Amino acid sequence: MWHQSRDKMGKKIARLSLKTDCEDYGFSLVEIVVILAILGVLLSLAFQGIGSLSEAARKARAIGSLKAIANAYRQYMEDNGHPIRWKELDTVRVGGEYDSTLIAAVLAKEGYLNAVEAWAWDFDYRIKKYLRDGKTMPVKICDIQRDGSGKITSAKVNASFQGKKGFPISVCTVVASDSCTNDDFFKNAGEIPIAYSRGLRDGSTAAGTWADLKINFDLGGVFGNKGGFIVFLDGRVEWYNNLGMGAHCVLKKYGTNEMTNKIYEALPMGGNTSLAQSFVLSWKGGTQDCGSF
Repeated sequence: MWHQSRDKMGKKIARLSLKTDCEDYGFSLVEIVVILAILGVLLSLAFQGIGSLSEAARKARAIGSLKAIANAYRQYMEDNGHPIRWKELDTVRVGGEYDSTLIAAVLAKEGYLNAVEAWAWDFDYRIKKYLRDGKTMPVKICDIQRDGSGKITSAKVNASFQGKKGFPISVCTVVASDSCTNDDFFKNAGEIPIAYSRGLRDGSTAAGTWADLKINFDLGGVFGNKGGFIVFLDGRVEWYNNLGMGAHCVLKKYGTNEMTNKIYEALPMGGNTSLAQSFVLSWKGGTQDCGSF
């Protein structure tokens, strides 16, 4: 009888001790589970925040590059009295097709912008694949030869920088003309696009949207189909999820108030009607105007 009482008393003491220990720490089992759940939510939010900061950093990098390109192009126009001409592209071309790297080469040759990083962003998925394939980032845009007095005798786009079928540039440029003057451009500088992030479609199918890299790896948008940037001649850079439809398009056809989501229709043609027609690449399901004249 005494033993039974002692055993009951021992169990009560044990329960009291366990309860006291828990109370000392201030947590019950339910409270611990709730705290772990809250920590899980906070960690999830933290990872999302890190992703958002990373995306913001990429966009900031793109904005800086596009502004540099617009500033260089505008300075070229102010100094020369006209936009880059097709014959200027011919001076730096090494056979093959015309592409956006030729405008980069002209600006580099003339000393306005000679930074590969402005045209090729290291966060671009195609650049990453290019580097994973064992290739290296070009260190220069244009190969320039000078005579003893320092005068340029030859300037050609560097072989490792040639875009489209070679080095995968992130930025497309759109302005080259034979007959346009500065007046044609500067009077509407805030509406004339100069360059944009790769992937903007300009054909009859899905015009004004950025191509999905999952559908077409080679021509997909730098930011996938989420959208992309356009920089205008006045240096303004805007992000667009898409360029809209109908009366809600974000671009204006040059010389009219008619809205368009085709970027080349916003350019002064200067009598060169073939410009808009030859600025497209074939793209699965439509046309895609990235990096080719």
